[in-house]
Amino acid sequence: MTKIRTFIAHPVPEEWKRIIGESYGTLQEGLKSRIAWVKPENMHFTLKFLGSIEEDKLAEVQGVLKKIPVVNFKISTTEAGFFPALEKPRVAWIGLRKGGKEICANAAQVKTEMAKLGFEQNQKNCHPHLTLARIKKAADDDWAALAKKVSAIDLPEAEINDFTLYKSVLTPDGPIYSVIEEYK
Repeated sequence: MTKIRTFIAHPVPEEWKRIIGESYGTLQEGLKSRIAWVKPENMHFTLKFLGSIEEDKLAEVQGVLKKIPVVNFKISTTEAGFFPALEKPRVAWIGLRKGGKEICANAAQVKTEMAKLGFEQNQKNCHPHLTLARIKKAADDDWAALAKKVSAIDLPEAEINDFTLYKSVLTPDGPIYSVIEEYK
């Protein structure tokens, strides 16, 4: 049986993808580190990573997701940050000023429903964020200055009104995501 690598996420508004994509050149200026910027078309707010699942399990997942009510809410950004920390950055992200509680509530509901299907329900704290880059090899860069540049990106308040089940294919050039099903 064929397995499909999948995850559930809120898609990022198209306007945000465009603005962030246009800012990458400015953000990269002066950095010596090897950084893999997230392709704008791959940006999302993860609710649950399911991993590789059997094709026959996919129909069960879709059936459960169809029953989860979709609540519309607004999102806006706040400051940027790094995981695990500014001193040892591996991931650059931008946080949410508005909409974070709703994303966490949706993630909790999705995780609970997926646990009923046998998926692991990890107990990580919810920290809604938009991943912008993965730092592959950190050099002696001014990470605080990069965080300020990221925080200065002017993203307008936007609305989230759906979530999506995605297929993820890993390639040497980075992951390729495709929509399996949208839930509105």
